[in-house]
Amino acid sequence: MRLTAGWFSQWLAQGDYCSIALGENCLILDSQTETEEIPFDEWDGAITVHRGVLWGSFELTSADQEYCWIVHGLPWHQCKAFANGLLEAYRDWAQGRVEKLDGLLPEMITRIDQYTQQQGYLRDSAHQHMYRYLDESLASTGLTRDLAASFRPMAFEKVAPWLEGNEEWVDTANEKWLQNEAEKWASWFDKCESSPLNPSQREAVLINQDHNLVLAGAGTGKTSVLVARAGYLLASQQALPEQMLMLAFGKKAAQEMSERLATKVNSNIKVATFHSLGTQIIKAVEGSMPSVSPLTTDDKARADWIAEMLIAQWENASAAKRWQKHLTQWRIPGFKAENSMEKQARSEQLAAWIWRHLELLGQRGAGKSELVESIERHGQESARARMKSELSLLWPCFRAYEQHLKANKQIDFNSMIQQATEYVSEGKFVPPWRFIMVDEYQDISPHRLALIEALCQSQDVAEKPTLFAVGDDWQAIYRFAGADVNLTTGFEQRFGACHITELATTYRFNSMIGEVANAFIQQNPNQLKKELTSFKKQKRKAVTLLCQDLIDQELAQLAAQQKAPVTTLLLGRNNNQKPEKLKQWQEKWPQLGLTFMTCHASKGREADFVFVLDVNRGLFPAPDRETGLAACLQARGETFTDAEERRLFYVALTRAKAQVWVCADPEKPSPFVNELIDSDYPVMNKIKRMKPKGK
Repeated sequence: MRLTAGWFSQWLAQGDYCSIALGENCLILDSQTETEEIPFDEWDGAITVHRGVLWGSFELTSADQEYCWIVHGLPWHQCKAFANGLLEAYRDWAQGRVEKLDGLLPEMITRIDQYTQQQGYLRDSAHQHMYRYLDESLASTGLTRDLAASFRPMAFEKVAPWLEGNEEWVDTANEKWLQNEAEKWASWFDKCESSPLNPSQREAVLINQDHNLVLAGAGTGKTSVLVARAGYLLASQQALPEQMLMLAFGKKAAQEMSERLATKVNSNIKVATFHSLGTQIIKAVEGSMPSVSPLTTDDKARADWIAEMLIAQWENASAAKRWQKHLTQWRIPGFKAENSMEKQARSEQLAAWIWRHLELLGQRGAGKSELVESIERHGQESARARMKSELSLLWPCFRAYEQHLKANKQIDFNSMIQQATEYVSEGKFVPPWRFIMVDEYQDISPHRLALIEALCQSQDVAEKPTLFAVGDDWQAIYRFAGADVNLTTGFEQRFGACHITELATTYRFNSMIGEVANAFIQQNPNQLKKELTSFKKQKRKAVTLLCQDLIDQELAQLAAQQKAPVTTLLLGRNNNQKPEKLKQWQEKWPQLGLTFMTCHASKGREADFVFVLDVNRGLFPAPDRETGLAACLQARGETFTDAEERRLFYVALTRAKAQVWVCADPEKPSPFVNELIDSDYPVMNKIKRMKPKGK
C-alpha cells in the first residue's frame, strides 16, 4: 500500500518527501535521496490532508507534537482514500494496546494512591518499586507515554508525573510529614532523655529512609539519638522490640547500650556485636552453636600455636631460607637474629605481627594469586618487593591456620561473619528485624558491611530492613584493625538515595576547643564537611601549647585552682609515653583524677582536662610504618598527608570539656604543633620553638 507523487511533482518537490507507504506497524516516507520509517508509536495517529492547485499533500505529527512530516505532490483523487486506509491500520494497531492500557490503569492509579496516602516517611525503595511497576506496565502495552496520554488524557494525567519520578512532590511530602511528626512528638522528645533533644537530633530520630547516616561529632549525643530512635519506633507503633537490632563493635559497648535500652526503652530489643550476631545466624541455620577457635579468644593458646607453627615452618629448609633472605633486606618486629629458634618463636612482637596479618588475610578472603595481582597494582612501586616477600612468609602461616581450624572443626571471627553473610544472602536465614542500627559506623570494615547489606537486601521479607548508621568520619582511627573510612565518606555514593543528618551541636567541649579542633580536622578536604558548634560559649582560649618539661608546673597550678574533684586525662600516641612520674602525680594531686591512656583507647571517653603528651616530630604524627603487606591488605590509603594521624589528634583534642594542653619538645615539635602556631589557630602558645642542636 503506497501512494507516490508523479515524476513532474517529484521534480518540483526538490528533495522533500514524495512517497508514503504502509509498513508493518509503521509508515515509510521516501524522498529522492532517503527513506524514513515512522513507527506507529511515534505518530499521533492523525493525518491532515491539504489540497494544492495540482496535487495534494499529507501532514503528519509525532506523538509528542515536536516533529512534523509532509509528503508533497500526491495524486489528489487518491489522497482521502489512502489516508483513511492508513488511519484504519493505525486504529487496528492501537485498539489492542489501548484495551490493555485500560485494563492496567486502575491498578496503576491504585498503586499511586497507596504510595501517596501512606502514613509515614516515604522511603526511596517504595518510590522506586512503584516507578518500576508503572514503567513496566506501560511498556507492556506497547504505547509510548505521549500516546497513552493522548488516548486516555484524564486518567494518564495522574500517572504521567510519576513516570518522570516526581521527586519534588516526594521531597515536599516528606518535609511536611517531618514537620508534623516533630510537632506531634515534641513533648515526648523533651522527656525521652535527661535533656530535651535538639532539632538535629529530632530529625535524625524521625527520618526513616532506606539508608540513614547520622554524622555524630564528638559530644553531640549519638547514644541519646540511638536510644531515642528505638523509643520513638516503639512509641509510634512502627516496630515491636523484637523487630529492632542494635549493633556495636565491642562487648562493653554492647552491654552498656543493652542496659540503657532496658532501663529507658525495652529489654527485648536485641543488642549484639557483629561476632554474637554471626553466632546467632549460624546457629539458626545449622542447629548448633559454631565452635569458635580458642586462638581468637585465648592469648596463651594463640601464642603457643604460633610458636609451634613457626618452629615447624623453620624446620623446612626452603621456608627457613625465605625468612633468612627476607631478613637481609627488611626487619620483622620482634625478630632478633641472635635469639634461639625457640625464643624467636615465643617473641610477643613477632606473634602479634603474624596474628595481625592472619586476621587481615582472613578479612580480605582472597587467594594468593589475587593478592599478588593486588600487590602489582599497589601505588608504591618501591614497596612491592617487600610486600611479595612478606606474602611468601605469611601465606604458609595463613594456610596452616586455615588447616588448623578445619582439622578442629572450628571457625574464627572473620570466617564466622563471612559464613553468616553467605547464609543471609542465600536465603537460609531470614532476618526478623525491620530496623537495623549500627553504632560507631566509622569503624566499619568491608566484611562487616557485607553482612549488614545482606540483611538489608534480604529477598524473603515483605519490607526490607532500614539501615540507621551513626558515626563520625572525623573520628575514624582504626584502619589498622580493618576499618575503612571511605565506607563512611562514600556512604551516599555507595547506597544512592539515602538521608544524611548532621548532629550540629556538641555538649562536651567549649567553643574555643571547637574552633581549634574543627578547623584542624577539616584541613583534609576528603573529610565530610559539617558545622559542629559548641553549646558552651567562651572567649578565653582553651587550647594551650606547652613545653613538655613544664607539665609538673602546669599540673600544680591546675590543682591549686580546683575547689572540687575533677577528671584529667594524660594521652600518649602509644604506651611508651606513659609518664614515669604518673604515680607520684596521682598521690600529690588526687583532686585532679589523673589517668593515662593512649589516644586510641581514649575514643569515647571524656574528662574535664586533657594533656596530649610528646606531640613531637617523628612520634605524633607517627611515621607511616605500613610499607609491607599490611599496607596492601588494609583499606586503601588516603592521599592527604597523615590523614588518620590527623583524625587521631582530633580525637585527643576533643576528649576535653574545659581545657586541653598540647605538650611538645621545643627542639622537635610535631608538624601538628607547627601548624597550630604558624596558621594562627586560636591557641595559647607557651612553646618557644628552638632550632635543633647542630644547625
